[in-house]
Amino acid sequence: MPEPSPRNNLTLRKAAAIALVIVGIIALALLFWQLASILLLAFGGILIAIFLRTLSGWVSKFTRLPDTASLIIVLLILLALTAGLVYFSGDSIAGQMTKLADEIPRSIENVRDYLNRYEWGKWIISKIPSSAEELPISGKDVTSVASGALSSLTGLLAAGLVVFFVAMFLSFDPKTYLRGAIRLVPVRKRERIMTVLAEVHDTLQMWLLGTILAMILVGVSTGVGLALLGVPLALALGVIAAVLTFIPNFGPVLAAIPAILLAFLESPIMALYVIILYVAVQMVETYLITPLIQQKTISLPPALTLSAQVGLGILFGLPGVILATPLTAGALVLVHRLYVEDVLESSASESKAASPDSGSYGQVH
Repeated sequence: MPEPSPRNNLTLRKAAAIALVIVGIIALALLFWQLASILLLAFGGILIAIFLRTLSGWVSKFTRLPDTASLIIVLLILLALTAGLVYFSGDSIAGQMTKLADEIPRSIENVRDYLNRYEWGKWIISKIPSSAEELPISGKDVTSVASGALSSLTGLLAAGLVVFFVAMFLSFDPKTYLRGAIRLVPVRKRERIMTVLAEVHDTLQMWLLGTILAMILVGVSTGVGLALLGVPLALALGVIAAVLTFIPNFGPVLAAIPAILLAFLESPIMALYVIILYVAVQMVETYLITPLIQQKTISLPPALTLSAQVGLGILFGLPGVILATPLTAGALVLVHRLYVEDVLESSASESKAASPDSGSYGQVH
């Protein structure tokens, strides 16, 4: 039997190498998909770690204390502020939240009564179940819902623990994890990767600080505006508006719904005033606060942000929606630096340099 020629051996080796690479890529993709939810929670921990390290950096700058001591001071200050908020305002906020949950059903009934006065309103109501009796819920369904709620609560607590421990480990010893990640990259690329990761860090840092500032301003202005309008439970509604500002596009809409429903208890005109208030606050946030943030970070196209929220929301639920914007911000930096600049533009520059008449196009005018 004739032995394979060297050329055939080389072809077989190349085919085997390509097959191994394809299998490896598929295996990594499957592994990433299985771990995607955990990685998403880890990214949430990274954001918190960036926030804590930013605050500790400010403390270290003004006190000249070591990083670890500064971080401990930051954690103690945040703990004290949280305890103070709970002590002085916790009962008020909790009471208003409980009352809000009680008032929402009555508000919905009030809206239903208002819509019943008009033909178009009756048409809308006809498309919505008017009572729980119209919903096919059995005792078994109730048990299933209760079991699902308990499972969701357990999952939420587990996710919170993952985020907390990732944030603490990264906050106290970020260099160890950074060095470990960099060692996975070829030596000649490590300096470039370090530069790009530093830019990703700065982008996420500025986005996070700007978002927190926007949350505070939106929450305060919304709460004060609702109080001036005479809408009940203004404090609770302001807190909800502040928290949901973290989620662009969907958050402000969700925050406005309970306020509008409560305003309907007073009158439709009051509901209209509340809508105007929320629109005005969001206009200020969109056209004043957000542009100031984007002066220090990348500008995210609204369509891209919305698409990322919908896509990640479908894949991973609420955590995907919440973290879609910072994930998109970080991903844009990586794509621009590592793909557009290092691959596309670098290849174009090399091709132009190798061209015989490249001297005619050596400068961009």
